[in-house]
Amino acid sequence: MLFFYSGFAVKPDEIKTLFGAYKDPTNIRANGIHLAGVKYFALKADDRSVYGKKGSAGCITVKTNKAILVGVYDETQQPGAAANIVEKVADYLINSGY
Repeated sequence: MLFFYSGFAVKPDEIKTLFGAYKDPTNIRANGIHLAGVKYFALKADDRSVYGKKGSAGCITVKTNKAILVGVYDETQQPGAAANIVEKVADYLINSGY
């Protein structure tokens, strides 16, 4: 199950770095992805999606026209299932003009 919870606070510098990764992933490939103070190893980075991993946990971020979705999963979730959920929500938002 993918969880959405309050208290997950992505810092302004983390947001700036994440935005930049969609255009040029060099920085996150070298230094990892930082979200809410947690460092993830960058697995995938392109102009739509950025995936990260930390042990058995990880993160999926997907850019839409007006937002970046951030999904975080723990060791009880399969990475592929978590990615599928976030990607499908992003597709829905993109198709809705968001």
